[in-house]
Amino acid sequence: MLKIYYNTKSNADIDVKLQIKGSYCRAEVKQGSEEETPVITGLDVVENMLPYNSYVLIAKEGSVKIYRQISSSSFKWLDLNRLGVSIKMDFAKLGQLYGTRNIIQVDTGVMAAEEKDIIVRLFEVNKDKLVIDADQDYELLPFNSDDLVLGDHPRMTLWDSYSLSAGGYEFKANRKGFPLEGDFEVALQPDAGADYIEFTIQKYKGNFIEKLARDIDDEEVMVECSAGLCNNRRVRLQNGKGSFRLYPFGYTGAIKIKLGRKWYEVWNDYGLCLGGEG
Repeated sequence: MLKIYYNTKSNADIDVKLQIKGSYCRAEVKQGSEEETPVITGLDVVENMLPYNSYVLIAKEGSVKIYRQISSSSFKWLDLNRLGVSIKMDFAKLGQLYGTRNIIQVDTGVMAAEEKDIIVRLFEVNKDKLVIDADQDYELLPFNSDDLVLGDHPRMTLWDSYSLSAGGYEFKANRKGFPLEGDFEVALQPDAGADYIEFTIQKYKGNFIEKLARDIDDEEVMVECSAGLCNNRRVRLQNGKGSFRLYPFGYTGAIKIKLGRKWYEVWNDYGLCLGGEG
């Protein structure tokens, strides 16, 4: 799935040649006409787009590095996940920190050989000034950037979710810790004779639309616990499912378990309760 949205509100005089092939994304940009001085140009590429990631093309004078070659460019790609995971800053503010304007944003979902989910939003590019070269069928659709103030970000449905199960209960919560399904008041505890609680991670399409159990649902899920100790903090899914053990060491009470991906550590945030020994 490749969807490309152009901003109906934009009146920017910017020409863009956008190439998306495999996990490669190239943007060639020119702002202004030949009669104007100066004409602002730029070229940059994302050499390998990662799954469940966000990239933004910003306007910024300087240089870019493409396959070890340094060249001048007034536009450059930022990997928002890599920048944002360490300082936990809002993606929009990251773009403002590094550049002056956000031109294009690319959000990826699953990126497997047989299936790639990509959403492109052109914030300052008109439909008639756009050239697209893609190796898969795509939809060209309108959007209005004013709607983003109250509307949902594409990541909310593009990025898949992970439920958490233990003791016969399944829990579903969003990235802000809001419970969507399950009894979050139940006190989980180890089975009789065990010193750990077995947790199962289940992958779902988007915002818990449907279970996913494909061969391509095999990414690593990062696990963060506020109490006790996990035996595996990087759970490799197999057909959308994986598991880990939590050793509470006698702890009882409220606990936070957060599930995410390497470059976006918290996507599903679970506030659970641990009981006594089994």
